[in-house]
Amino acid sequence: MARKTKKDYYETLRVPRTASEREIKAAYRKLARKYHPDVNANDKAAEEKFKEVAEAFAVLSDPEKRAKYDRGGHEAFGAGFDPFSDIGFDSRNFGMQDLSELFELFGAGARRGRSRARRGEDLRMEVRIPFLDAVRGGTIEVALPRQQPCPSCGGAGSSGEQKDTECPDCRGTGRRTQQRLGVQVSLACVRCEGTGRSRGSPCGSCGGSGRTLAQERVKVRVPEGVQDGDTVRLAGKGESGRSGGRAGDAYLIVRVEPHPQFRRDGSDLVCDVSVGIAKAALGGAIDVPTLEGRTTIQLPPGTRSGQKLRLKGKGVPSSGGKSAGDLYAVIQIAPPKTLDRRSRELLEEFARLNPAP
Repeated sequence: MARKTKKDYYETLRVPRTASEREIKAAYRKLARKYHPDVNANDKAAEEKFKEVAEAFAVLSDPEKRAKYDRGGHEAFGAGFDPFSDIGFDSRNFGMQDLSELFELFGAGARRGRSRARRGEDLRMEVRIPFLDAVRGGTIEVALPRQQPCPSCGGAGSSGEQKDTECPDCRGTGRRTQQRLGVQVSLACVRCEGTGRSRGSPCGSCGGSGRTLAQERVKVRVPEGVQDGDTVRLAGKGESGRSGGRAGDAYLIVRVEPHPQFRRDGSDLVCDVSVGIAKAALGGAIDVPTLEGRTTIQLPPGTRSGQKLRLKGKGVPSSGGKSAGDLYAVIQIAPPKTLDRRSRELLEEFARLNPAP
């Protein structure tokens, strides 16, 4: 029996590969509510869809798993990989949970307290770079739209006009302990939203969120040999953390602009070289473009259109201990657009002497 091919996680959640953590969470919650077995009783198709959605979220909501998936897809995880192994519930028991239990155990419904350090969300965006920068490596400048601590309230979220007081429900801990699915779990306090404090007046600049949107321009070193779709990680350049938590990371998805002459095939480069009919038949010296400039090679007599000539070591430069790639010049025989009378006579004579096979 053929093995079932897994659907792309981004397609499953119906989000682009550049989706933020917030967008992924929103998409998951929407689809989980739609396909949850408690909402679709005895609907096996909906149950399978729900499992696919939950698995996709389990991977894409985890920065390390997501980065690994972006690099290698499903093949990046070995046989027997369980995306739910570190989440705290059995992936086989979807139908035994109500929606609130699922979201809280999964981390999508619980609001972690601002009184506890929270890591900032990762930022993902596409960057376009010139073909030669991708091949040779280089430095580019990128504007990162980041949520940073509000300068007015210092990230506290409150104006200070009214003092915060200890939350009476959780006694300032920000957490409440409950029994869920036979397991004791610690959940964010509903009354104070996990802060442990009954907050004062919200900050007028950030509306109480404690963060504002700002652009940070950073210089990024692009490694040589980077390919279209590769991801460059900028540690600590994602959204700012909360309550002393560290910032998330920024992931730049590289989009390489096309080049007017070169195409890329792994570590090799390919280019088209036009030659005339006489040169192709008789052979001789021709100029070929390379990354270092034009170089002259010898065209063998009787070269056909589409024939490839290899220039060893003239492809993508070496990196990471790998050898440099090669350059392949693809010969394109270009007949003259116009012929004078004498040239036509010579070609007609040539055709009589060399009938087509």
